[in-house]
Amino acid sequence: MKYETFNKIELALYYIVIFFILREWLLPVMMLTGVGYVNLFLFFIVICLFISLFRIPFYLSWLVKILYISWFTIHVYSDAPFISPEGIGFLWRELLSNFALIAHGEFFYTTNPFQTMLFFLLMWMLVYIVHYWLTIRMNIFYFLVLTVIFIGVLDTFTEYDGTVAIVEVVLLGLAMLVFLYIKKLIVQYGASFRWQHYLKIALPAILLIGMAGLMAIFLPKADPQWPDPVPYIKSAAGQGSLFGEKVNKVGYDEDDSVLGGSFVGDDTTVFIAQTTKKQYWRVETKDIYTSKGWVSSDANVTAEIAPGQTVYHSLPVGPDEQKEFAHIELRYPYDFIIQPYGLMAIHLSEGMENKINLTMNVETEKISANYTGNYMYHIEYSTPEYLYSDLMSTMEQPLDAGLRRKYLQLPESLPRRVIDLAEEIVKGKESDYEKARAIESYFEKNGFRYETKGVPVPEENQDYVDQFLFETKFGYCDNFSTAMVVMLRAVGIPARWVKGFAGGDLIDREGELDTYKITNNHAHSWVEAYIPEAGWVPFEPTIGFSANRSIQFDIETDESQEDMLIADENTEPENKKNGTKEETARENNEKLASFQNLFKYLRYVLYLLFSGIAVAGILLVVFRKRWMLKWYSRWLKNQNINETTFEAVYMRLLKMLELKGFKRKKGQTLGAFAKEVDEIFHFPYMSQITEAYENYIYGNKTGIDYEKLKECWENLINRTSS
Repeated sequence: MKYETFNKIELALYYIVIFFILREWLLPVMMLTGVGYVNLFLFFIVICLFISLFRIPFYLSWLVKILYISWFTIHVYSDAPFISPEGIGFLWRELLSNFALIAHGEFFYTTNPFQTMLFFLLMWMLVYIVHYWLTIRMNIFYFLVLTVIFIGVLDTFTEYDGTVAIVEVVLLGLAMLVFLYIKKLIVQYGASFRWQHYLKIALPAILLIGMAGLMAIFLPKADPQWPDPVPYIKSAAGQGSLFGEKVNKVGYDEDDSVLGGSFVGDDTTVFIAQTTKKQYWRVETKDIYTSKGWVSSDANVTAEIAPGQTVYHSLPVGPDEQKEFAHIELRYPYDFIIQPYGLMAIHLSEGMENKINLTMNVETEKISANYTGNYMYHIEYSTPEYLYSDLMSTMEQPLDAGLRRKYLQLPESLPRRVIDLAEEIVKGKESDYEKARAIESYFEKNGFRYETKGVPVPEENQDYVDQFLFETKFGYCDNFSTAMVVMLRAVGIPARWVKGFAGGDLIDREGELDTYKITNNHAHSWVEAYIPEAGWVPFEPTIGFSANRSIQFDIETDESQEDMLIADENTEPENKKNGTKEETARENNEKLASFQNLFKYLRYVLYLLFSGIAVAGILLVVFRKRWMLKWYSRWLKNQNINETTFEAVYMRLLKMLELKGFKRKKGQTLGAFAKEVDEIFHFPYMSQITEAYENYIYGNKTGIDYEKLKECWENLINRTSS
């Protein structure tokens, strides 16, 4: 094949790659703006590349491109035929009117047909620039960098997912850079084109790029090491999203007066907890519902807490004999203390007692610290156990006036249909606990769903709970927990809104302690209801989360009551614990499935690895004489010849000579074989070494001059391996 023909084919392949890269510029713009006719835009790029490839004269190329742009504009924006007075008149009027607007500086009033023509001109210029980089500069590195940046920005700040596009652009671009660099070298040095030399340079680089791409695709990916900066940028800019929707950054927020809106994730680690089991981490409660969100009571009574001192709060505490410790390592500059259920005391790490002062807000039960650095503290706690008989008690007890005032509060503007729904849900339930459980399970059974995107903010005259219950029926923890508190209060059960963190991700196990990583993504809200005989009891209405309460069944339960319960491993009735083996088997099956999925993703890498090992093994066998000869030579050079090693190294010397082609004949003496070797190399080194070896074998070990022998040895090894 002549070089000119090869050059044309090569350029055509480059243009095919360029088409796919330009396609990644075009598709996200079309998707985000809602513009149709994508195939017609792509066809225009094909026309431009085809004209550049065959170097069609500029007057013909301009004519073809202008005719295509004109046809597209008339076809899309006018019902008139292309070649008709109506079509040409439409196009002429558009040009005149829009040029007049531009002349007066009114750029934002240009029409859609004219903007479309400008977009075509932009693609025309872009293809020309790429053609220049390919044919003149022979380097498209900057074009690739701009493409990756463009896709990355759209992927970060819009709904467009550019993961596959970036991988495709990088792999195709790197391969093209390799070929362009070789082409540039051929042109610069005027080298003659030869297929074997071309492929010898190009193929290793292409194989390396392909292997890197496969490994990047199929190998497991590490979690993000840095927090997502987008929520901080949007929060600092005071904007919700690119499309006007309110978007919050997930995490613990002090201000809950206006709830609603979508949120974006944040993997920033808040704290590391070492504990015996997964549990909820409480921070504070809020009691006043405003119809838009939550605020705390005006009273701000605080009490100091000394390290190791018993902490007094409204929650029940478990028995002393079940006391445990949780070790908390703070990683985020929050100023509060994390509280497990059953908190008894807080112990600061050594050296921090005099630096940190702890105070608890009596109203919210939030424990604050005057220190926001990274430090460790240890929490003494005993998880409360609720007697089932207390929970199910129907004894009428008058509510404390303080409880009634604070935890039955509802805004006067609350729509009546919210109260009616709550009364309908608890109809026929006798105890407060049964009523609370009925409301807790209502959402999962009635078509509600957990969502973090597209969650609306109530209008000015709209109630947050009413909107969630009757209009949207989707949201996240704030929606579910607030709705449950409001409905509990509507049926006369004192309830409060609780904020904190869910259990976190298990990252390590050491002895009896499990280590959990809790991030801003685990910020959570739930419910505490006051059950007269039991006290404050946690409830979890959010779909996909489990209740955080431990129940001791001191009375018999029937099947309907057991189905009503949401229980963890510490809250199962005795006749339900038989299911543990089945759950364990299911967990083992899930682990096996996870391993199989991992192997599925890695199978191509493993196939490649095993193929490489097999090929390497075959090459070692085929070329064994070469590498074994070199290995023997290096090994023998490094040996120290003395009375203990002489026999072993002499046998290795014979093996090395055999690999070199000097094989001792059957029945031939060592002396005769040594003379043959010396005749070939024209030096008596082998004979001298063999004579010393025979003396060594037949008992005259003391008469051997090992220093002189070593010199002969090195000379023979050098000549044999050269």
